[in-house]
Amino acid sequence: MKKNVVLIISFLSVTAVALIFGAIIKKSTTSPLLADASTAKPLAIDSIKQPVYKYGLNLSGFVVIDQTIEKNESFANIFLKHNVAYQTMNYLVNKSKDIFNYKKIRAGSKYAVLGTNTDTGFVAKKLVYEESKVNYIIFNLDDSLYIYRGQNKVERRHQEVAGVINGSLYETFDSMNIPSNLAVRIADIFSCTIDFYKLQKGDKFKIIYDQDFVKGEPIDVGEISAVLFNSGGKDYYAFYYEKEKSHEGEYFDENGNSMRKQFLKAPLKFFRITSKYSLNRFHPVAKEWRAHLGTDYAAAPGTPILATGEGIVEEAQFGIYNGNYVKIRHNGQYKTQYLHMSKIANGMHAGRKVKQGEVIGYVGSTGLATGPHVCYRFWKDGQQVDPFKQKLQFSEPMLAKYKPGYLAKIAPLKSSIDKTDYGTKPVIPAEDKKLEVQARVIAGQTTTKVSR
Repeated sequence: MKKNVVLIISFLSVTAVALIFGAIIKKSTTSPLLADASTAKPLAIDSIKQPVYKYGLNLSGFVVIDQTIEKNESFANIFLKHNVAYQTMNYLVNKSKDIFNYKKIRAGSKYAVLGTNTDTGFVAKKLVYEESKVNYIIFNLDDSLYIYRGQNKVERRHQEVAGVINGSLYETFDSMNIPSNLAVRIADIFSCTIDFYKLQKGDKFKIIYDQDFVKGEPIDVGEISAVLFNSGGKDYYAFYYEKEKSHEGEYFDENGNSMRKQFLKAPLKFFRITSKYSLNRFHPVAKEWRAHLGTDYAAAPGTPILATGEGIVEEAQFGIYNGNYVKIRHNGQYKTQYLHMSKIANGMHAGRKVKQGEVIGYVGSTGLATGPHVCYRFWKDGQQVDPFKQKLQFSEPMLAKYKPGYLAKIAPLKSSIDKTDYGTKPVIPAEDKKLEVQARVIAGQTTTKVSR
């Protein structure tokens, strides 16, 4: 009888303490953690009852914890943090080598732990690592141990955008919710035609392209079908076309002329010109007046240097004044040279064939140089000349047999892009209306929310 009385008194004491503690939490509004903790169940959290699908799994019956990889956190630590036995963790980490490189997980990447609450604590059943917005890897911890890859469904949408430049191209794209990497692609398409470092306020653009989405969130930019860029009051068109399915496509203007000239306008994508071709320039190192038969492009150390035209490498070596440099023969008439590299790209050697736009080295300050830059030199018929004063020709024109098919394909694209109104922004899909699971660890307790 005395034991029963003691048990009853103990139970009432514990209950009273729990009620007082619960009242304090409920009353407190200063901490978001305590505020969210009031929604948690006092003992165990119910598993998801609705048919919720994510990662190709039915999450019904699971408690789901969404987490982010912290700085310097190892894959092994992730398993151990969620009560996965050391032997299980060790087996899965070793087996994962055949699936992906676990040593390259990045801080900030997301992962989810699926499991159940028991009287002894949370028991993990599956761990899902989100390698990217598309790809994920599932570690099965329940019954049998195995690993496999999965992919989220990718939705591709056709986009048409048009805007007027106010500031830089990147600022304009950002203000219109246009993917920033699209700016790099556009600059590359018109690299031989438009100087994107001399764009003016009021220049305009229209772009037709494909955009990939996962659950309403934009990811990669797909094919750019057509572009109209108005710079300095002049319209420049570019249309993507594959002459043969077995070959990679390229861009042509509205008349079928290639957008690629013999040479790019510059050997760098991002730069500023610090010194132009001159027959009489004061040398900053030698401290004397002498000819400067090249153009200096300043950029951050390590910036990739591009071959401005297709050709054969004649020299790729170090010179006491030139530093690390590469010299390319483009044909019997033209040669180019790239000086002061921090490093010559792997595989660059005499006799190597390079493509226009291929990386041949990296910006540095080797040799006779005061700072990181590339000195770009240009030869015509054996004489060094100013490349900006040369009338360079377009690459080989489209063969006559392809012309009718090309003009027929671009006709509707040109009509569509011409009709697109300036100010048109990309269309973002509506948010996924399916049930999604969010889970947090709050005040030491796991809570699960289901949102519609």
